[in-house]
Amino acid sequence: MSQPRVSVIITSYNQERYLKEAIESVIGQSLKPHEIIIADDHSTADRSVDAIKTYADRYPGWIHGIFQKENVGIPRNRNSALREVTGNHVAVLDGDDRFLPNYLATLTTALMEHPEAGCAYSNRYQINTQGERGPIRNTVPEPSGDVFAYFAAGRMGILRSMLARYDLVKAAGLFDENFLHHDGFILSLRLAKLTKFVYLPEPLMEKRVHLGGFSKTISRQERIRCFEDVLSEVVRLSSNVPHFEMRRIEEIWFRRLLELQVLAAMEDGKKLKALLHVTRGFVRGPRHIRTLWSLVRQLFAWQRAIIFP
Repeated sequence: MSQPRVSVIITSYNQERYLKEAIESVIGQSLKPHEIIIADDHSTADRSVDAIKTYADRYPGWIHGIFQKENVGIPRNRNSALREVTGNHVAVLDGDDRFLPNYLATLTTALMEHPEAGCAYSNRYQINTQGERGPIRNTVPEPSGDVFAYFAAGRMGILRSMLARYDLVKAAGLFDENFLHHDGFILSLRLAKLTKFVYLPEPLMEKRVHLGGFSKTISRQERIRCFEDVLSEVVRLSSNVPHFEMRRIEEIWFRRLLELQVLAAMEDGKKLKALLHVTRGFVRGPRHIRTLWSLVRQLFAWQRAIIFP
């Protein structure tokens, strides 16, 4: 395996409050990245663009910015940076998150020690708006090797702590712009179809959770549509997955969709529709009994609140 030259992509959209921390966390890596590409998705609500230009002027030839002329969405913004990559490995950081100092060094070492793997991913911390840490995400180790079935069952968030070979990212088609809210999951899944992964239990990055986060703004109805599209892609990619494994994957996604559909119907005041979804779950099989019981309890509580406000 050739010595990794890691290009780091940072995405930006009205995140000036956190953007400096994100950039500094990459600049301060114990293993210096080959380049830092910051793609801004037409920020107009703050001075993110000025901040990026300041860093680009301070580090010419090492940091450079890409500035969208209009808001193009997360996957297209990411792809505009990916197409400029000159390294042989790539990592993607959101503008409100942070790498820990050994992120690049640890993941590149893991890939050099496991030449059969084209991607490495790690554990991570959760932080709040003030940058204070919460618990680590994973208290038990995640798998290495062939992780496609594990990812297909709905393991999202891999992109945030992943280092990947750039040639494999290109082979996977970059970020699929048809999946506006789950482009990272789709890319991770397609990469898992192409190569083995190696997992590191050490937390190497910090994911910020705040109300302004993009995932917090998606309605239940929109999330349902997204999950239905994602499941279609999961099924398409799973042609070689054993039948029993595919059944397990479909059941997991069905349970997720069922819960969203019931809650969405409840929010819309459609009691009969909510009950219809619950009944459909019972008909499908007893495996969903725990989820269904929880939904029925919520539905009854919601009905009581309507009748006896």
